Amino acid sequence: MKQKNKQSRRPQATPAKTRFRLQFSHVLLVLSGMVLMALIHHLFFPRSGRVWSLAHSPSQSCPKKAVQPWGRLEYVPIALDRPEDYFTNAIEKPLQTRWVLRKASEQQVAELFSSLNLTEPARSFLLDPTHWQKVADSYQITPPAEVIINLPSEARGKLYTELAQDPENVPQRIPFTFRTDGFDDWFAECGLAKEKIELVRKLSYTKDDNLCFADASVFGQVSTPAETTCLLKSLWRVSTFMLKVRIDPNTDIDALLNYWGKLGPARAYKPLLESMSRVAEGASINISYFLPSFARLRLYTYPPVADPQAVREDCFWSAMNFFNDKPDDRLFDPVFKDQTLLKEYKRVPENERRFGDLLMLIGPGQNALHMCVYLADEVVFTKNGANAIQPWVLMKVPEMLGIYQRLRPFQIVYYRQNNPPSPGTGSYLSDAK
Repeated sequence: MKQKNKQSRRPQATPAKTRFRLQFSHVLLVLSGMVLMALIHHLFFPRSGRVWSLAHSPSQSCPKKAVQPWGRLEYVPIALDRPEDYFTNAIEKPLQTRWVLRKASEQQVAELFSSLNLTEPARSFLLDPTHWQKVADSYQITPPAEVIINLPSEARGKLYTELAQDPENVPQRIPFTFRTDGFDDWFAECGLAKEKIELVRKLSYTKDDNLCFADASVFGQVSTPAETTCLLKSLWRVSTFMLKVRIDPNTDIDALLNYWGKLGPARAYKPLLESMSRVAEGASINISYFLPSFARLRLYTYPPVADPQAVREDCFWSAMNFFNDKPDDRLFDPVFKDQTLLKEYKRVPENERRFGDLLMLIGPGQNALHMCVYLADEVVFTKNGANAIQPWVLMKVPEMLGIYQRLRPFQIVYYRQNNPPSPGTGSYLSDAK
């Protein structure tokens, strides 16, 4: 967020009325003194001089945007790399692309392809029924790389959304995803030549407010193993951001701590925040300072590859351990997890959510699909999967939901602990630094 200029009231000097005429020499003397004082002020107090020059009178000031209880947040988008240990195997020869369409007749297949506004050579190939193979209750198509590469972006998105309905189309059902405006971050310094970057851009598409890529095998068919490895390293990057709270002389420290300090260690940093508030230009503090130790120590990290528990550390274990100084591994047990949620938590309305509440996606039959921890401003602390290749990160709720679109329909519910931990006990303060 952009920092607002500090506004100060202009000193209103009321000139004294005089009843006698000033001589020119007196005026010159006064003016000389004023110039000298201005010069001294500029040389020794340049900072306050800039503030005065940017000040507005109350009648000229613009209305300020209301500050949220969590303060003014700053976002620094990043693409989090995966550890090199995950890329030690040689890239095998990519498999031929195969699409499965659950259509009852050739007419339905033809109607789908006709609706895509295709260009050549994709149009000729896909509208030719000789390229459709009837298998049980579906039609299978094996398009060559040239056809897939030349799909228009809009047609690719529409077709891949259709393919994602069938579990057999794994690349389209679970594509690599990133934030919509993050292509350059996604593939920054990936080692690929410019023409290969443009190929990746051409193969990308948008879906549910996410940038998606589902054609790694196609890229591999027209690229070297080394280039494919570079691509995969970039594709496995995770979209996240650094989150900071802006502190300046106008910040209400007590209000800020009232939000972040009820359950986290933020109150331990009150002296630091008060010191930061005295900096004229303002300063920013990383949100990790306000997180309990479990989350702070894991944020932006991956489970160790050699850790046998890594495959069990899923979203539920991570979310329900958020406030625990020591992880409770009984939460690996689905029965214990469910009982804990029923006994120790209560449902809260979305408009009352706050720092530390659990956000859960519930599918048909009350099936729990995902769980994360709400922080502020639509930001959640989340781990999207029970394996070592998924880190603990911060995400915006819409971006997180995009990952689970294939599991719809689901509803979003919030839970809060009946007796949340007190930040004044345990190791919140002792482990805060």
